[in-house]
Amino acid sequence: MKYTVFHAKEPNFGMGKPPEFKDFEKVAEVETTGLESVFRLTNHINHSWTQNPEVRWFKGGGVRSTSVGDIVIDGNGKKFRCEMAEWAEIIEPDE
Repeated sequence: MKYTVFHAKEPNFGMGKPPEFKDFEKVAEVETTGLESVFRLTNHINHSWTQNPEVRWFKGGGVRSTSVGDIVIDGNGKKFRCEMAEWAEIIEPDE
């Protein structure tokens, strides 16, 4: 499944009020099997994550690892926020 990764332009790493979606930038599309794999593939471990073959990196701002507060959208359109120890689905309020 394809996942789209958005990093906060001014990350607060889970502290305080979450930024609005407009305050994120698209940094990557990742072809993989789940959110934990997305996290691993978009973190600097043994090399820059931009070099991982499963990742299509969108050049933009600085390159940092996916962290608490960042957002991933799966191929079904579900949004998830990276939390301290898990992924939390973002449920949009009915308009």
